[in-house]
Amino acid sequence: MNMSCDEKINILLVDDRPENLLALEAIIESDDRNLIKAFSGEEALKYLLKYDFAAILLDVQMPGIDGFGTAKIIKAREKTKNIPILFITANNMDSEHIFTGYSIGAIDYILKPFDPIILKAKVEGFVELYKMNQTLFQQAEILTEKKRELENAYTELSKTTSELRVSEALANVISETSIDSMIIIDNSGLILKVNPAVEKMFLYDEKTIIGKNISVLFSNEIAKNQINHILEAINNLDQIIGYENLNEVNVTRKDGTSFPAEIQIGKRYVQDRCIVACTIRDITKKKQYQEMISHMAYHDGLTDLPNRRYFNDQLNQKLNHAKQTNQSFALMYLDMDRFKYINDSLGHNIGDKVLQEIANRLTKSVRESDFVARVGGDEFNILLPDTNRENALDIAENIIEAFKSPFYFGNYELFITTCIGVSVFPFDGDDPLVLVKNADAALYRAKEQGKNNYKVFHSGMNIQSYRTFIMQNELRKAIEREEFLLVYQPRIDIETGTIKSAEALIRWEHPSWGTILPSEFIPLAEETGQIVEIGEWVLKSACKQNKIWQDKGLAPIRIAVNFSAQQFLQKDLIDTIKNVLIDTAVSPNLLEIEITESVLMGNETTISNTLNQLRKIGIFISIDDFGTGYSSLSYLRRFPLNTLKIDKSFIRDISTTSSNSNLLISTIISLAHSLNMSVIAEGVETEEQLNTLRKLNCEEIQGYLFSPPVLPKEFEDFLIQSQDKIAFDEANNMMFTDKVQEINTFDRSSIPLNDELRIDHNKEILNAALNHTKELYSISNREMDVFRLIVNGLSNKEISDQLFISEHTVKNHITHIFQKLTVNDRLQAMAKVYQTCIEEGKNLRVK
Repeated sequence: MNMSCDEKINILLVDDRPENLLALEAIIESDDRNLIKAFSGEEALKYLLKYDFAAILLDVQMPGIDGFGTAKIIKAREKTKNIPILFITANNMDSEHIFTGYSIGAIDYILKPFDPIILKAKVEGFVELYKMNQTLFQQAEILTEKKRELENAYTELSKTTSELRVSEALANVISETSIDSMIIIDNSGLILKVNPAVEKMFLYDEKTIIGKNISVLFSNEIAKNQINHILEAINNLDQIIGYENLNEVNVTRKDGTSFPAEIQIGKRYVQDRCIVACTIRDITKKKQYQEMISHMAYHDGLTDLPNRRYFNDQLNQKLNHAKQTNQSFALMYLDMDRFKYINDSLGHNIGDKVLQEIANRLTKSVRESDFVARVGGDEFNILLPDTNRENALDIAENIIEAFKSPFYFGNYELFITTCIGVSVFPFDGDDPLVLVKNADAALYRAKEQGKNNYKVFHSGMNIQSYRTFIMQNELRKAIEREEFLLVYQPRIDIETGTIKSAEALIRWEHPSWGTILPSEFIPLAEETGQIVEIGEWVLKSACKQNKIWQDKGLAPIRIAVNFSAQQFLQKDLIDTIKNVLIDTAVSPNLLEIEITESVLMGNETTISNTLNQLRKIGIFISIDDFGTGYSSLSYLRRFPLNTLKIDKSFIRDISTTSSNSNLLISTIISLAHSLNMSVIAEGVETEEQLNTLRKLNCEEIQGYLFSPPVLPKEFEDFLIQSQDKIAFDEANNMMFTDKVQEINTFDRSSIPLNDELRIDHNKEILNAALNHTKELYSISNREMDVFRLIVNGLSNKEISDQLFISEHTVKNHITHIFQKLTVNDRLQAMAKVYQTCIEEGKNLRVK
């Protein structure tokens, strides 16, 4: 078939300069041509995947992949290697560069400024060659079809004469165009005829191999046995049964090399003569593809480490081997600290490179026999065969040490740390799921104790982890049981001493444990997904309370409410806030939303839209704990923010003469003022801090110097007193420090304990509970030493080391303790101590 008149010929023009492309297009444009333009080597390679081209006009000097690089890729691809390339280059190119082009595979060069007549003639030559090739290809297809028709005709003719049956059978079996080797043998295995593919596949020419036994191609012992069975079947059975298709067998070339092949056997009798046809197909590439697919199924595409599926297989194998050989082995569960912020701030491209380098460092930090797998985003598992607890700790320390060196990616210098959880067979479990679960639990404990840490699992549970376990369940019922309350901490204008606003802070009044601070239960709420519901309750309660104070005639003040990242990224956040303001009849300018710097990182478009909508409504936006996060200062320019809150850690260091906090605070205040933002200093506790902040032009303060967070009734009384005093003092021009001292005479007997006092309070409750348990169950002093360490979460070995007694003695003490408490395990013992803590806590509150 001739090429259709309507079918256009594709020519690819590649140049990074549009004016050059337009010039080329004007010269070679024709009705029968489709000119496709690419502005870079990368774009050209994409078009080559989509279209067939008669020729490529390729500029040498381009950004990115230049012309030579693009040509190399084109010539390396099977589909595109025969497309003629005409390099377009400047007159001043030296012979070395021109030689480079020809060595890559260029057909010709044309120099800039190019001669239109020469360029057009060369392109037309390429087009004519392309047309001729297409015609030849179509004619070849016609010839192939004609040949097929002739072969079919010969097959039909063979039925008419018995003399032609043998020769016709040979002709039909062997196809000279087949890439498979096709061999005709008799019933004894002697080769009668072969097709041309045999020489290419086995390196035997036709004259050499005809007359030899087919077993010469099967030198492998297994393969030789299989072909001998086939020959026996040929002689003993009318039809070949069970050997028609050998899925895979190794065959041997003349030079002794071998390769995998599939064999099909066909048997036929012609005039009482047995004819057997063997088709042999080389499946080397098929096996390579299978291996590649298998590798992809069991390996991580980014790091090329084994994936979770492969890890689970290896875990089962190594566990079974350890059981059979009576050896221990360790399992590590690793998680990168704050890796999410790398993706959010620097992008997934840098994040992927970091993960690849992490995989490389992990592999180098362990032994050759160890097995490293990537099982999640930034999570890795390592299997350490024939490894005890001490060796596992040595390897964990090696990994921690390896991560101390920075990661370099372009202009970025990144410091990344990891936390590691370790479980050891058989001490921490003899089941794969249990070992993984315990390693994960150890990882969780390591992260609780801070970043860049490792922890070995043990079965000990301390009273705090038991409390957390109970708290997760009870937190779901806290709103329904009305156990939450809000306290309010005023913010004071430094110059006037007036209360300009207040921060609403949530507390959980637990019926058994008393007041629980947000630092303890908010992380649990975020983990369980309850933070959104709790956040909405805080918003409604703060607005309702503000409205109550306004209805009582108090001067309106702005109330600030904290929002976590999960809350702030709600899809219906704006509607929720609007509905609350409408329901409570509170003006938007009396509501302030506090967010941390981490909220601003990632999802910038969404966050910017949300912030702009809030500002349009009239709501204030402040950044809490400023200076402690990881965001860029450029965020302050991009987002519509009202206020910066300087973290109390900086304020605390003001009085330290060796500290640079004063300079840092001054910088933050100046930055904020230059962006038309106000500044609030948190955690102000001394007059020295207050005086320094006044000199640095800070507008507002918040802290214990003026007032801790107080209950609504106390805040209301406090607000009335302060407003009355301010009204009186305006006439008397009282200094601000005197106002603070007078206001601080306010009765704070009902104010909740601060964090430090609460920690001491909880320790007092626990000690009282343990002493009560000792007396109630007649636990000896030595048993009590062991029991206190159990409550603190220590393992038997750790108790042994700390008390300088054997593990056997520790086990005996624990057995006696459990008998006296009438419990079976540590969990039940912890429950009894927990219940006693609750009772002691009530007693202490009553006192």
